[in-house]
Amino acid sequence: MRKLEEVRRLLRIREGLERRIRILEGELEDLRRALEEIDRLIAHLGFRRADEVSSESTSVKGRSGIVLGTLRCEGGSIIFEPRSDVEFSASSPLFKVFILERMLDEMRREDEERVSRGELSPDDVLSYDVETDGDRIVRLIIRNYGDETRLRRIRSNIRWTFDKMYERLKMRG
Repeated sequence: MRKLEEVRRLLRIREGLERRIRILEGELEDLRRALEEIDRLIAHLGFRRADEVSSESTSVKGRSGIVLGTLRCEGGSIIFEPRSDVEFSASSPLFKVFILERMLDEMRREDEERVSRGELSPDDVLSYDVETDGDRIVRLIIRNYGDETRLRRIRSNIRWTFDKMYERLKMRG
């Protein structure tokens, strides 16, 4: 008799769990539909996720119109290549402090905080590499930069920084 009562109790628990699973699956489906609708609205408003930005190469120009380099987006990465005929220095305080520390390191810290809150995968944290030839910047590669808002911020800061660096180089000689 005792085993029969135990089996009945377990069957009731099992039925309750199955019912709860059906409810949660329904909620999950509703959430997926809501996300799809939000993505459609976002796309309609002109926003693109980083992984949707096609490979595009654009010239980065200073205020005077001089081409400072090219910026290319490939999936979730940005590749900036300054002009090869200008000695843009990797040790320049403008580059080290403004681009690397204040912008990219800050973005990486924001991403790491989002990882700690479970909002972002550790694989999606911003990272970057600076390729140099001696002290001359050859290429800046920024991976996992995020969304189009961050892309605009990065583009704008690169343009401003390299324009200032170019002006200082021009003043020297």
